[in-house]
Amino acid sequence: MKNVNRLFIIPAFIGIIGGFSALFVRYVIDFSLFSSQLLDYFGKKSEIYLVVIPIMFVVSSIIIRRFLSDATNPTIDSVAKSIVLKKGRLDYKKGILSVILTATNIGFGVPVGREGPIAKFGGSLTSLFLNALKIKGSDIPLFVTCGVSSSLAATFNAPIAAVVFGFEIILGRLNFNVIIPLSVASSVATIISRYFLGNYPTFYVHKLSYSYLFLLFIPLFALAFSSIVVFFNTTYRMVKHIYRKCACTFYIRALIGGVLVGVLMYLFPDAASLGYAQVSKLFIHHYGFEHAFAISVVKILSLAVTFASGMFGGIFAPSIFVGAFLGFAMGGFMSNFMVVDPLSLALIGTASVTAGISNAPFRSSLIVIELTQNYQMAIPILLSSVATIYFVHIFEEKAHFARAVMQKGFDIADESYRNKLKRLSIVNFIETDIPVLDKNSKIGDIMFELMNSLSSYFCVVEGGKLIGVLSFRDIRVMHNKKDYLNTTVNDLMTHNPNALFLNSNGIDVFEFMSKIEANYIPVVDNEKNMKYMGMLNVGSFSKFVSFVYLRKDK
Repeated sequence: MKNVNRLFIIPAFIGIIGGFSALFVRYVIDFSLFSSQLLDYFGKKSEIYLVVIPIMFVVSSIIIRRFLSDATNPTIDSVAKSIVLKKGRLDYKKGILSVILTATNIGFGVPVGREGPIAKFGGSLTSLFLNALKIKGSDIPLFVTCGVSSSLAATFNAPIAAVVFGFEIILGRLNFNVIIPLSVASSVATIISRYFLGNYPTFYVHKLSYSYLFLLFIPLFALAFSSIVVFFNTTYRMVKHIYRKCACTFYIRALIGGVLVGVLMYLFPDAASLGYAQVSKLFIHHYGFEHAFAISVVKILSLAVTFASGMFGGIFAPSIFVGAFLGFAMGGFMSNFMVVDPLSLALIGTASVTAGISNAPFRSSLIVIELTQNYQMAIPILLSSVATIYFVHIFEEKAHFARAVMQKGFDIADESYRNKLKRLSIVNFIETDIPVLDKNSKIGDIMFELMNSLSSYFCVVEGGKLIGVLSFRDIRVMHNKKDYLNTTVNDLMTHNPNALFLNSNGIDVFEFMSKIEANYIPVVDNEKNMKYMGMLNVGSFSKFVSFVYLRKDK
């Protein structure tokens, strides 16, 4: 019965919480939108933006500063970090307040998304629910993830993508005990959402198609989409840098940002708010190619200014908007030289830009497919999404393994912590007393020596050079005593293995750990000589960098 509660009953109640939390956010947005329409007495809503948006920015800044100790934007990524690094402990006050602020701002035209605050809200309500039931222990992160996923499933009417989000973004693992609770919670939340709101795709997109020749241009498309992601990130950092240089207070930043965004929304009102309606219009050829490109650039600029000014909001909906409009504009330009459907490129852009910003290609692709119900476009969407992330990592030199390391409890996305790891030498963590093996030794002869060793990962050395590694996993492929007696180390070992170098730093160790689970890692002098120097003790390294991690907040 305990497993039934854990796998089905508790996740079902969490799904109810997630479903109604998503409904609550929608109703707040609708009320805010209704209120903004009352202000639009003369029917010139774009001019209202010049006044309303600066006011919303300043009011939001006052509320954030007065009632919250942490003023960072609750994005999906930050929620994921809180669940993983803080074991599911979320700030309830911030979860509730951020979703109300964001929903209200969206109704008045602020060009942000709702999914980040909704994720925080769903996770926070789930944490309160778990506290009320006095549930403690290792299941807390899983249940809070169920709350986040269920609220997103109800928001986007995309239960499968929400489940994928749970194990791709937060939990980082996939098994029986994870799939069932996530599936139950997301399904229940989606049922609630569909009951009250109906079962409709978020965007009305007719069935699109592509040719095999079209796939050859995917790298070119991905390069363009990755450029727009880098442009957004650069603009965001540049605006924050300007604010710091000018020594602007939090309230002054909000006022300046509100005025700038208000002007942009006045000039291009179609870039305001969530933009889902505008994306639907795009797919029925409501916009020209040049106009679509201009709107996509304005959306990026206004979003960067909004976040740099300290406002709350999600990035998912705006990235879908930007990807769609930019892809449509690209398709229009390319149609002068080749046969290409701009709408197909617009759909691919929605997933690609979202993937580039969120660093989650599978989830981004799947949620776009579910949102539009264009399953036949899965191949170009997925290919472009992964290629976009690849180019973004190249342009910005991002650590592609950061999320895998986060599952181990380390946030190397933190710049100050990452800089300390780069200065960390691995020499002090090298041990030389781990047995090394001869490639001609028979497994049966060295079996007891291996069993008595602290390591489960052994280096094979010849002439002082590292030529291979042998693990207990390699040994387990043998099934009878005869195999042990006749098989040599050379028969089982991994040839030309990966290793750390004497000049490797902490970041290099984490990259190695993201690929292979091992308690010891081989170290050589350099890549050319491959002279064996010893084994890095992963346990000692992890302990040390844990204290470095703690010190980064002091």
